[in-house]
Amino acid sequence: PEGYDGMGQSLAAGERRRVASGETTVCDALQATEPGVAPFAAARLAGVTGVSVTDDEVRAALRFAFERLKIVLEPSGAVALAAALSGRLPVVGKTLLVFATGGNVAFDSFAAFLGRAD
Repeated sequence: PEGYDGMGQSLAAGERRRVASGETTVCDALQATEPGVAPFAAARLAGVTGVSVTDDEVRAALRFAFERLKIVLEPSGAVALAAALSGRLPVVGKTLLVFATGGNVAFDSFAAFLGRAD
């Protein structure tokens, strides 16, 4: 998520970088300030780049997954879907595999993310 894009910044720099983020995000499981040694090495070897998404894009992905796919995701598990749906990834005309994971979210939080907290 934006503010915690240490992997993307590290890949762009060619070395692990620490981000100094004091921001909050709905993606509480992705608040690492620096990528791990092994994940960074694997991503760098694969030649991938990082993409960041906003909390609003994550919320839109949560809503899409719930309404269209009939699945409940936790915010951190919806970031790849958010990147695809937001247009931050060039996916038009391509076959895409998105890992959308986790249902570790409280009902009240999920309802609030969807904008339907009653």
